[in-house]
Amino acid sequence: MDALTAAAFLTPGMLAFALFVILPAVGGLVLTFFQWDLFSTPRWVGLENIIRLFSDAEMWQALGVTALFVLMGVLPTILIGFVLAVLVNTKLPGIAAIRVLYFAPMIASAAVSSLIWVNLYSTNGLVNQALSWIGVNGPNWLSDLTWARPALVIMMIWGGLPLVIILYLAGLQRVSDDIYAAASLDGASKWRQVWSMTWPNVWGTTILIAVLQAVSFVSGSFEVALIMTDGGPLGSTQSIALYSYKVAFSQRDIGYASALSLFQLVLMIAIVVLVRGIVRFRKERS
Repeated sequence: MDALTAAAFLTPGMLAFALFVILPAVGGLVLTFFQWDLFSTPRWVGLENIIRLFSDAEMWQALGVTALFVLMGVLPTILIGFVLAVLVNTKLPGIAAIRVLYFAPMIASAAVSSLIWVNLYSTNGLVNQALSWIGVNGPNWLSDLTWARPALVIMMIWGGLPLVIILYLAGLQRVSDDIYAAASLDGASKWRQVWSMTWPNVWGTTILIAVLQAVSFVSGSFEVALIMTDGGPLGSTQSIALYSYKVAFSQRDIGYASALSLFQLVLMIAIVVLVRGIVRFRKERS
């Protein structure tokens, strides 16, 4: 009876997952070997689309942009999220109201958040107004070659913090209070307790967050860049996900767009394998 009940609850979700995730993924893999413009009959081209990847300069530029998004965004998201989680986990007066502010980015979708940040980054937006109060003339953030990419990374960090904080809070709940009591008896400062006690005890959570955020910065940069900059200026914010979208629906080259998506999937798998290798190496060393 329990098995039937579980199957009844799981079946709708599994069917939806198969219909909207598995089947499109398999279809995309198949289309990698075809040339198709959405209207004519697909034409078999074998490995031509995959070979084309390695000679496509725009793809390599998009890959470099994606790598920069990951390098610029993952570590700050982890560190800021950890610090905020430690603060949220304390019993300071008024901390409940502050927790609401931390989780505010989860309320709005990526599209709505992007539109909000477009207004914040506008020439007369709140960011430039705040800079003017200290005598700094802010740039036209989203149109500036130097500042467009960091502007998007800041927005993505802001959007990723709620999940990071939630995961760290779950990790912090598993740290025994006896450890801190013993450290206090030994005269350890609050900073020393956080660095030497808290941080090592949430290492497993940190690894999970690093993987999730790396994948998020690879794939999640699509919506943000599309709405805020459309990949500009001069392709400086065009990630490989956004480039794949433009190839599919602007150039109507579905086969090559599928190859780009497959390459993006390979990148995500490589990130997971790399992190697993680092974790295994750390365990062997310890």
